[in-house]
Amino acid sequence: MVVYDSRPVRRVRQVVADLLVLVGLVLTVVVGREVAGSIERLASIGTRVQDEGSAFQRQLSATARALADIPLAGDAVSAPLRRASEHAGAVAAAGAQQHDTAVHLAHLVGGGLTVVFVVVLLLVWTRTRGRFVRAATATREVDRGPDGTEVLALRALVGRDAVTALGPGVVDRWRERDPATIAALADLERRSCGLRSRPGRP
Repeated sequence: MVVYDSRPVRRVRQVVADLLVLVGLVLTVVVGREVAGSIERLASIGTRVQDEGSAFQRQLSATARALADIPLAGDAVSAPLRRASEHAGAVAAAGAQQHDTAVHLAHLVGGGLTVVFVVVLLLVWTRTRGRFVRAATATREVDRGPDGTEVLALRALVGRDAVTALGPGVVDRWRERDPATIAALADLERRSCGLRSRPGRP
């Protein structure tokens, strides 16, 4: 598999692009974790509400039980405190629910952002770098075949505007199977696809 262009300038650009994608992936994970952490910190509010609500509920319940022992008026005096204790329990339950929701939302948003940005980066990288890797690898496989030089020469003749640099009459020379012309055309196709040139190959 051909990963990098043989031409130095383009190879440097590809390496820089790969490094930028790698840095982008790391930053995406870091940002996703930070977003998740920021949202998850809201869960501490629910935790405090739950703790304070539970403590208040225990105090009210204990007071209601103590007042219930008062002769004759015990039930009447303790009833409001029991209802208040139930309300405090509901507040504590709401705090617990808020905590669980905040934690779930933090994981969902943080993880979702990370996945989306990673997929986008990889898609962009695959479209740009993957196209080169496929084309260069396929060209190398053709070049290794028994008629590789001739096939590459034909491809260059059909699809490369740069064949004009080989001078006038290049088509006639190719038709006459001139070895130098075929080698030059094949070499042009190799370089255009990012492979190393082989000017000495017939």
